[in-house]
Amino acid sequence: MIIVTDYILDILLGLYVYTYPILLNTRTNFVVEVPRPQGFIVSEIINRVSVNEIYERLAKNDEQTQEIGTYCVFIVKKTNIDTLTLAKKMCSKLFCKTFETMGLKETRAIAYQSIVLVGCKKIEKRLSINDGDVNADAILWFCSNKEPYLIHNANKFHITILSENPSAILYIETMLKLLDSYEWYILNFFGYQRFGSRRPITHILGKNLIKEDLQGFLNTLCSSSSTHRNMNSLENVLCKSSETNLEKVLINIANKPLYRRIIELFVNAYQSYLFNKLLSVTWLKLLNTFSITEALKRLKSDYRYLPLPGYATKASGAIAVLLDEILATEDIDMNSFCLKMLKNMCFYGDYRESLTKVSEVVYNKYKNGIKMTFLLPPGSYATIVLRELLRCAPLLYT
Repeated sequence: MIIVTDYILDILLGLYVYTYPILLNTRTNFVVEVPRPQGFIVSEIINRVSVNEIYERLAKNDEQTQEIGTYCVFIVKKTNIDTLTLAKKMCSKLFCKTFETMGLKETRAIAYQSIVLVGCKKIEKRLSINDGDVNADAILWFCSNKEPYLIHNANKFHITILSENPSAILYIETMLKLLDSYEWYILNFFGYQRFGSRRPITHILGKNLIKEDLQGFLNTLCSSSSTHRNMNSLENVLCKSSETNLEKVLINIANKPLYRRIIELFVNAYQSYLFNKLLSVTWLKLLNTFSITEALKRLKSDYRYLPLPGYATKASGAIAVLLDEILATEDIDMNSFCLKMLKNMCFYGDYRESLTKVSEVVYNKYKNGIKMTFLLPPGSYATIVLRELLRCAPLLYT
């Protein structure tokens, strides 16, 4: 049976294992497609209401009302643009101080989410961005002088999986039934997009920063394989620097909110990579002793939360031993997560559930594919659900 991945991209991101084994005689070599963006739709559920429903309701309301308030909540439908870039553009157009989001939704998807703009000098009912395949439509929901009460309950996904191979569809059905038999619990890995949609290097940049390897940082960020850079992008600013003045440039831009967030995301991505490694090794250790069913019970009880490594996270027992081994192979320790070059900015870490539960799963089979909808808790990744189902090359569905 197969439980360890053989895909290089998985290994590079710490995704060493799958949750469930699959018997060799049911494994098929096939090609699938998750058509982007129309085949990958995600909507936040806020205060128990799906944001796409709020968007549709607001889009039908043509009343132009004058809104005032420190916090203005926009409901956004976006395609082929990342959340940070969109929020920055909205801030720039409305002369806002900053912004807040519930999370970073996939770039190569149709995504419905909320963006809160703070301290804007002007407010418009609707903002639109249309540039080639980049489309975003933001509609004002409401403004308030108090921080809005918004609870992010879940994310709802609508996924289309296509294949011309009937055996592939049968295989996916088999995996759907397998996951259902285990109540849809899967390992709560950080997904591919956490590390960069098509160029997953953010965790490498984070490690360069943690180790204060400025030359390595520049080489990774500014390599010839880099995608085209906009003139105002962080990459363009940093890649014009030299190793000798990069530290000064980093310190300077770290005081600018958007750039600071991106730098933080680099380090956060490295923390995510370390978590993936820890979860992979923990699962392998459990399966060396226990059955799948018993190993799941152990994760739910003894190892429900695993440390997301950082300056303040602690571990004990067997997990501490595994984490120490991982950090040793990376040649870092917990003190490394305070960056001297950024005025001792510390990344304190956190604790993350080792399992996530996919809920409200509905799927329908048709001739050349399967359409499915499901809910995931905030912070869990639909691409990890697809990875568990498909067991094929990650670039086919990310």
